[in-house]
Amino acid sequence: MSTPARTDTAPARVDPAAAVAAVLNRYKPVVRKLLEGTGTSEERFVAQIANACRATPALWRCEPETVLGAALRAAQLGMAPNDGSNLCWIIPYKTTATFQLGYGGVMELARRAAPGLTFEGRTVYAGDIFDLSYGVGETKLHHRPAATRKPAKPRGDAVAWYVVATYPNGQRFVHMLDRDGVEYHRGFSKQPDGEMWSKSYDAAALKSVVLDMRRWLPSSRQLAEATAADDQVHDVRDMADAGDIHHQPVETTALEQGDDLDPDDVADAEWVAQATEEQP
Repeated sequence: MSTPARTDTAPARVDPAAAVAAVLNRYKPVVRKLLEGTGTSEERFVAQIANACRATPALWRCEPETVLGAALRAAQLGMAPNDGSNLCWIIPYKTTATFQLGYGGVMELARRAAPGLTFEGRTVYAGDIFDLSYGVGETKLHHRPAATRKPAKPRGDAVAWYVVATYPNGQRFVHMLDRDGVEYHRGFSKQPDGEMWSKSYDAAALKSVVLDMRRWLPSSRQLAEATAADDQVHDVRDMADAGDIHHQPVETTALEQGDDLDPDDVADAEWVAQATEEQP
């Protein structure tokens, strides 16, 4: 008795580059419109998306529309995501991508509002000599890191984080959060156990300090928009509708959870541009 032929077939593998390229191609009018006045060219924008996906391979599993939306939000703030400068990030969250403002990004936006403003941030360890006093007059800060002759020997657990903002006229403003204060801010994060908190806790803590002190910093529309956009999903479809830009919706699918994708198989930043040009 012959064995019947199998009729089931494995689901088609979704090529991530093609999925992103298809969305880019379909939303070209939206991208062109939303990039106006940002100083970011379309070519540079495409390269930024490619670089972000290469730096964070998990983005391949996210809906391309949310990756594109987060990248657009970054471009509108004049920042490149996931490039190691800690200005901003496109972070994968399950099957969607979120825009996340970095510690450096908050300071950069404050500096734009007040040219010449500088920042200095430090972590305080249990073994350090530290004293901070908020007075009616000048704020008094004394921080002497614990000396250790053995570099591998820790100075104890991190107990607090502070940032000093210095204005061009020499005036200083100091703000500090202890671990409870930082954890309070962490509780508002959409990804309290995400990479930023698990791998770069000090940077996340210092970002919390700057965000907490922003009511005393120069305000700007751009900084307000950035903090409102922080840790949020930005879908290009919603951005297009909000801007009343005509587009043709495209159905795309993120990679299945079981699919494997070796980052080494991903080509350089030109793949998006090439794939986009090949779209009808």
